[in-house]
Parts: sequence; C-alpha cells; structure tokens
Amino acid sequence: MRDAAEREPPGALIDTETEAEGPGLRVPFSVPALPAHARRRLANVVVLKLTLDLLFVCALAVYTHAVAFHPSFNGTLDYADGRSVLGWVVDRARPDAPVEVQLFLDGRFAAAGFADEPRPDVSAKGFAPDERHGFVFRLEPPLYGEHEARVYAVYASRSGARRTLQQIGSPLRFVLK
Repeated sequence: MRDAAEREPPGALIDTETEAEGPGLRVPFSVPALPAHARRRLANVVVLKLTLDLLFVCALAVYTHAVAFHPSFNGTLDYADGRSVLGWVVDRARPDAPVEVQLFLDGRFAAAGFADEPRPDVSAKGFAPDERHGFVFRLEPPLYGEHEARVYAVYASRSGARRTLQQIGSPLRFVLK
C-alpha cells in the first residue's frame, strides 16, 4: 500500500477498496466556487426549467380534463321518491342523440338507462314535442326510509375505450314512509 501512495501525485486520494492494484478513484479535496455571474446564470436556467415544467404539467391537466370530461352535458335531477327518480339531460354537442344515464342510490349503482323519454315540462311550455331528453327510473320494490339519489351522464371518449361519469344536477335526498 505504501508503494501505491508514493506513486500518486500530492493531493490525490486513493480508493482503499481497490487495494492499490489499479489507478483507483481520485477525488479532489474541494470543489472550486463558481463565479457570481455563473451562479446567476445557473439560477436563471433552473428557474426557466421549473417554469417550463409547470407549463407542461398545466397543459397536460387541461388536455386530460378536456378529453375525460365532456363539457356540453346539461340537465337536472328533478324528482326522487321511493318509487321513481326522474329528470332530464341533453348533450348540447349532439342534441338528437339520447344520453346514457346511471342511477346511484346511497352511493351504490342501482340502474342504467337512456335519457330518451318525452319531457312533460317541455311540452307544457310549448317547445317542440320531439324534445325527448327525459329519464325515468322506476324503483321496484319501493325504497322505504331515507335515501339519496344521484344521476350521472355517461360519456364514452376514445371510441368507447374510456367511459366517464358526470353528475347531473344536485343529489336529492328523499324519505318514503
């Protein structure tokens, strides 16, 4: 070991794990400090990189939201009791197509269907009779007690590869005694 140390230039370190058979790992004792202008430039580069990373993540989040959540659903959950749940939903991007809806009672899936029923509220107001965007879920047997109903519109993106649920209106609590 002494022979290897004599062959090394002054100020170099010898890696003791190599047992002086090879050149070994040389590590300087200190790292020279960067000049002030170089530190400023490095700080600017780091800030620029962080800004670009933040912009990339924000753009990715906006894109993901636009792909996963269909912004043109409109509708409400109008009525719920222990015997039926009804409301309406329309896809403003495709107003002629029926929208698939799913009913959840107390946080559990209860039924699925399409919003393709005639809406009595539209007919009463003098709109065109072909406004068939209503849905009715009949609950058999009736649900007694206190419950909560939620209805979700189903949006199939990427040609049906991904299905996203979007809540329609506010949840309704009901009691049937």
